[in-house]
Amino acid sequence: MTACPSLDGPTVLNLRPRFMPLSSTDSSCPIRVLLFLAIMAFVMNPSHAQTDPVMEAVELAPQLKWPAFPDALEAAVASERIVLVDVWSRTCGWCRKQQEEVYTQPDLQAFLLETFELGRLDIDQDSDTLSYRGYTMSSQMLSAGFGATATPSTIFLEPDGQYITRLQGFHAYEDFFNVLRFIGTESFREMSFEDFMASDGD
Repeated sequence: MTACPSLDGPTVLNLRPRFMPLSSTDSSCPIRVLLFLAIMAFVMNPSHAQTDPVMEAVELAPQLKWPAFPDALEAAVASERIVLVDVWSRTCGWCRKQQEEVYTQPDLQAFLLETFELGRLDIDQDSDTLSYRGYTMSSQMLSAGFGATATPSTIFLEPDGQYITRLQGFHAYEDFFNVLRFIGTESFREMSFEDFMASDGD
């Protein structure tokens, strides 16, 4: 059973990990590290772990229906959208909290559906077979290759499947939406997350 991370506020990892599929015998083909995301001091405030009052004041949208990972990659080729991959576990309470309280926020969900192709990986699934950029592996192996060591984890990929970055753990509505806008507007190509937030996320 995969343990869920402690609820200690949002953390945008500051380094793209080297992708090293566990099932491959060729360890010389990591995805290049391309992006650094800054960690803002204010988002590390433990108070962010509490339920956002905004979430209690609006009518929630229906829970998302998540396409399979291969379907997300195929759709992204046609739409040229960035892919958001939800790495989850059926036993993860924080995953359910993210699905029920964050992804159901109407404005966040509308932005998500208009901006990204969505896909999902079950971190506990070790008997399936997926193909990714020339490698064949299970969902569990692919999740590990993306650096997802716990659930929930959010992986961002280019439309061609190339790795962008990951966001580890549960994140409250406002903080998660800020990251979605930073990635979804492709501001990450021109500025740091810190600068993006300093510009009010415009």
